Amino acid sequence: MKKRALVIKNLLFIINIIIFCYLIFVGRNQYLYNMNYFKCILFMLINCLFVYTYGILINEEKIYKNNVLAYIFLFILLLISFTFFIGRTSLAFYTWGYAGQYTPFYTIMRQIKYGSTALLLKNIVGNIVMLIPLSFLLMIKNLKNKNILRQSVIIIPTIIIIEVLQAFAHTGSFDIDDIILNYMGVVVFTFLITRFKIIDKVRKLFYTDFKLKLRHKKVLFYISLTVLIVTDIVIFIN
Repeated sequence: MKKRALVIKNLLFIINIIIFCYLIFVGRNQYLYNMNYFKCILFMLINCLFVYTYGILINEEKIYKNNVLAYIFLFILLLISFTFFIGRTSLAFYTWGYAGQYTPFYTIMRQIKYGSTALLLKNIVGNIVMLIPLSFLLMIKNLKNKNILRQSVIIIPTIIIIEVLQAFAHTGSFDIDDIILNYMGVVVFTFLITRFKIIDKVRKLFYTDFKLKLRHKKVLFYISLTVLIVTDIVIFIN
């Protein structure tokens, strides 16, 4: 059973990564298949659910840890699609833009003063929550990452790389306020989830089989497998 489940899990995982890359990164496929933010998030969540049920089925420490690495990989892929491809113009060399982009809180204050509600939600709230999933997964991977300084070694370079590449690739612009909002979201989230010891309780959910019977584990695994396949088919049909 373990070998068969491993083959199914690895095969479907690889196939779905290829499918996602095809839909998002190849030509204008993201527009042909209407791959918006919601569809991308749903696609990745269903893949995570499939990986998660595989962990429950096998119930081994090594598998649980590998699953967390898979979640991180899927999130990074999603992050790349959001920041460089979905709703973006074609990649092209770009100049650095206006001086206000290097002045802390300049863009934030302008958007609060002149921006619409939709703009505020997209640019301010969106930037605040953008890297929270990565912060969460780092803590799930290792409780030592509850320390914000340990997270910062990964989070801050990630933010800066995204901003620089967005500017050069003409899929956005380098803005110091984006860096501030990204990092502020991670700091506040980490403080809250550790201050109230939420992460300790949530983390256990990623390292347990809930004492389910084997037949129930199999049912969950094959249900998630079916949902994953159906989702792929629906996306291609639509």
